[in-house]
Parts: sequence; C-alpha cells; structure tokens
Amino acid sequence: MLPAIWPGDWLVVNPRVSAWPRPGAVVVFHEPISDALAIKRVAASPGERVRFADGYLTLADDEAWLTADASEAEAAAAGFGPPIDSTRFGPVALDRLVGRVLFRYGPLRRFGRIAARAVRS
Repeated sequence: MLPAIWPGDWLVVNPRVSAWPRPGAVVVFHEPISDALAIKRVAASPGERVRFADGYLTLADDEAWLTADASEAEAAAAGFGPPIDSTRFGPVALDRLVGRVLFRYGPLRRFGRIAARAVRS
C-alpha cells in the first residue's frame, strides 16, 4: 500500500464493519489466494462494474474490488515485488473483510489519517 502505508506503520482498524466501505476507504482483509492478512483500497463497491481482463465484471451484492496504491514501478523502486490485488485474484467477498483502517498512530512522525487517493479500477 505504498506510499500511503509503509511496513512498520501502526494502524487503528475498526473490526465492526458489516458492509464494504465506500470506494477510497482502506481495508484489512484475508487474501483469497493465500488467506494472509492484507491491506488494500476499495476501488469499487458491490453492484458496480469494473474492467477485468479483456472485458467487464459486475460485482455481486457482497463483493468489492480492491486495489493497491502503488504501481509495479513504485513497488519495485521501494524494493518490493508487484502489488497483488483484485486485478490478480478478482473480487473479494464480504466474509473476507476484517475491518476498515481508521488512522495511523505510529510511528509518531506519521501520525494521522491515511490520505485519500483516487482509486484506479
């Protein structure tokens, strides 16, 4: 989630969410492929249509499209591999959602809200 969130950032997460937050929100979820915890930004909400492969996909009532903030070039420049998001594993079901990121509380020099960013889908 570079540049918005860096390894070592401490986040406050609201686990009491019962629906996908609106596009632009940052969420914690279990990746569909590996079941690992991951952080991504909501790019499209349930019922929306997103570009996928060579066409379009309409999300189900319990699905969201999640994207990384960093491009492949930005991730590589920071020493990481390519971002893994919905362009790779598809839509994410609501039961995979852990919570919504509210703000960063550490390190202190980076304390505050996670900056809003235009989402690309």
